[in-house]
Amino acid sequence: MAKMPRWRWWLWAVEAVLLIAVVEHFVIRPRLRREKPSQEKQIVQGEQVEALGEAAKPPMGLHEVSSAYYPVMEGLAEGSERMLAAQKSVSVEKGLPIEVENQFGMRFRLVPAGSCLIGSPEGEKGRGTIEVIHTQLFPEDFYMGKFEVTQAEWKRVMGTDSPSGFKGDQRPVEEVTWHDCQRFVNKLCELEGVPLNTYCLPTEAEWEYACRGGTDTAFCFGDAVAKLSSWADFAGNNSRQSVVVGKRRCNSLGLYDMHGNVWEWCRDLYVNYPGDDSNAGDRYTYRTIRGGNWYVDSGECRSANRCCLPPSSHGNMLGFRVMRRIK
Repeated sequence: MAKMPRWRWWLWAVEAVLLIAVVEHFVIRPRLRREKPSQEKQIVQGEQVEALGEAAKPPMGLHEVSSAYYPVMEGLAEGSERMLAAQKSVSVEKGLPIEVENQFGMRFRLVPAGSCLIGSPEGEKGRGTIEVIHTQLFPEDFYMGKFEVTQAEWKRVMGTDSPSGFKGDQRPVEEVTWHDCQRFVNKLCELEGVPLNTYCLPTEAEWEYACRGGTDTAFCFGDAVAKLSSWADFAGNNSRQSVVVGKRRCNSLGLYDMHGNVWEWCRDLYVNYPGDDSNAGDRYTYRTIRGGNWYVDSGECRSANRCCLPPSSHGNMLGFRVMRRIK
């Protein structure tokens, strides 16, 4: 048998290396990126909340979560400490637990009454002209969903599989219209035996108040976009899909994914802010959405960023969060 030329061995070796490189780049890496969102990450917790116990007076159908934790305050913007102090004070004075849960396993965090600046200052990077800054009062305490509504919660309440494109019980439900969200909260009220609108979507202002958690910066942690990856999934750090809820850091109220992951439908129609006389056109018939999502850039994840869509819109970037009225 003729001896194989050395150059042929070298050619085969080069071809093998190229094949491995192609498989690694086009098969292995994309698979790892797809699997990354489902990997478990360690959630950093702060000090454990001291349960109210027998002193607790949760609203009808809710019970105190005894294993609740305060957020880690390091890195949160100025005003966060004051909001946390207000949350603690209202909890003790009124017997309202910091964290509650309903029969479907949905958890909510106490948001104390107060006021805040809604909108953004003119110098904020990424600011839109419709974000005219103004003060708004929030006279009633309420509970806000600790997480975006998950696919598992959708199944338990609606009794049907979720319409989501990115499947996973602990991922946020998406591909929902504003009308779908209304059906969900109405069904939740019916099943929990409480009046309609006890569970509801937050208004745009209620959403921003809860998102800010006492701050007046671009994000709950300040203005430094470089820190956003610790609090949000967005285009700059994401595998182009939604992720399991609650795997980033929370704000001062213990609310997760207020920046990023999926856009969240709000209850109200779009309206101009006080002092804004621009023509909104068809937007007056649209419903507001907040929070940015896994697909958009950092500027759209800001606390003040305003977006809206026709209520029949749906997509794999559109989800929602539920609030619970106390009275």
